[in-house]
Amino acid sequence: MSLKQTLKKAKQIERQLEQKAETGTQQSLGTVKPRNYLALDPLLRKGGIHEKEDIDIVRKKRRRETKQQLRKTDWLSE
Repeated sequence: MSLKQTLKKAKQIERQLEQKAETGTQQSLGTVKPRNYLALDPLLRKGGIHEKEDIDIVRKKRRRETKQQLRKTDWLSE
């Protein structure tokens, strides 16, 4: 889902919520707020450099990188 589609979806959800509020559905203190569906969108999640990584995952990545480097080295030429 592209960013444009995500924003369209957000506007649709906002319009639906406004229509529900206008039709007489009043929110009291005990009512539950509607879930933010955009927060569940995978495009809006953190990733890449900014992703918070678990220590085990970091160690696993380092091990994999070192193994790849060792495979790439030419041991016979040394």
